[in-house]
Amino acid sequence: MWHAVILSFRNRRDAHAPARRQAHPLRLPPGRRLRYTPPVSASPAVALDGVSKRFLIDRHRAGGLKDRILDRLAGRGSGREELWALRGVSLEIARGETLAVIGPNGGGKSTLLQVIAGILEPDEGRATVRGRVTSLLELGAGFTADLTGRENIFLNASLHGLTRREVAPRLDAIIAFAELERFIDMPVRNYSSGMYMRLGLAVAVHLDPEIVLVDEAFAVGDEAFQRKSLHRLREFQQQGVTIVLVSHDPLLVERTAPRAVLLSGGRLVHAGRTPETLAVYHQLASADGFVPGEHRWGSKAVRIEHVETRTEDGRPADVFRTGQTLVLAMRYASEARVVRPVFGLAVYHEDGAHLTGPNTRMSGFPIDSVEGPGEIRFTVARLPLLPGRYVLSVSVYDHELADAYDHRERVASFTVVEGGTLERFGLITLHGSWDHVAGHRPAAGSVA
Repeated sequence: MWHAVILSFRNRRDAHAPARRQAHPLRLPPGRRLRYTPPVSASPAVALDGVSKRFLIDRHRAGGLKDRILDRLAGRGSGREELWALRGVSLEIARGETLAVIGPNGGGKSTLLQVIAGILEPDEGRATVRGRVTSLLELGAGFTADLTGRENIFLNASLHGLTRREVAPRLDAIIAFAELERFIDMPVRNYSSGMYMRLGLAVAVHLDPEIVLVDEAFAVGDEAFQRKSLHRLREFQQQGVTIVLVSHDPLLVERTAPRAVLLSGGRLVHAGRTPETLAVYHQLASADGFVPGEHRWGSKAVRIEHVETRTEDGRPADVFRTGQTLVLAMRYASEARVVRPVFGLAVYHEDGAHLTGPNTRMSGFPIDSVEGPGEIRFTVARLPLLPGRYVLSVSVYDHELADAYDHRERVASFTVVEGGTLERFGLITLHGSWDHVAGHRPAAGSVA
């Protein structure tokens, strides 16, 4: 047995040092070659164990010294409030993994990145990071306004531990990436905010990092620059760089990160495959029931008193899957008879994009008159919406669509979660099908 162990050790040593081959190599069956696979390290790139971070907020800071002294004399204490940005977060990020961190504002995402970057020390727990870290958090941090862009490249890189000699071969690539060739010898105080941020990003992505922390940094610049930045992110992934990405863009998250974690209120709510984590996030957003910007107007000759989304069997629901049946019900009431009213609705994505606006008149569903209570239902047999949160507006107008009886803007919301389709890009699915014909076959009657 010991002979086999020694032989295995020699083979591994010789895989790294072919000049010191054994005089009598191991004989293998014909057609088979000896392959050495180096051992994979089990240690993660980032390990957080029960990490908590607390900030102290001075409630009376704006009042000045006088107010603080009066508080002390009155026995009201220091007026300082504890805010826990992170509470007991435990997480491991493997080497070479791309992990997305999502969640509502104030959830603790940026604080988490700052702890990993070493900018903040946890008040409780332990954060272990193995590898060179480049943080795309405060782009351009350390730039000096009176120095030129070229000089600031060397200065900023030195803050990451690179010498002037190490930066010089990368200088042209950094300038080209930032698209600042014409302005690189101009003091950065004359730069626009976009130019400033692009230069900071260009320096950061050329530092040969082992771990990259990204906090909405790829929203810098115009669309072409953003595409270039995302290509650079792909290159990092191909090189085995560990990436931790914070973004509010679910499309970007799904395109780049196989796994995601959800932070809310400083706590780790969910960790898993990105589609599953986004579904939990959408449901969390739906549960709060808040519809921003709700307002209402009209004569109230017909009143829409209640709006409800339901499943096919009539059960109230506010969470659906793509392809599922959705029923929108509007309960109305009118004190007198109203002839030829037109009921309508509008569906918006939560970012404000108007998706559709059907009404009973355009759909060829005339209503002769209404009086007293009643209900209008609009049924979508196969919901084409892709995962996300959607907002509803409803209305009832006269036949000419000139006078509003009741218009309720942004009155309700519902959420579409993953599971009905594998499609991820955009807002809707066309429920289409694919076909393939090999070779070129001209259509009938066409001239080849």
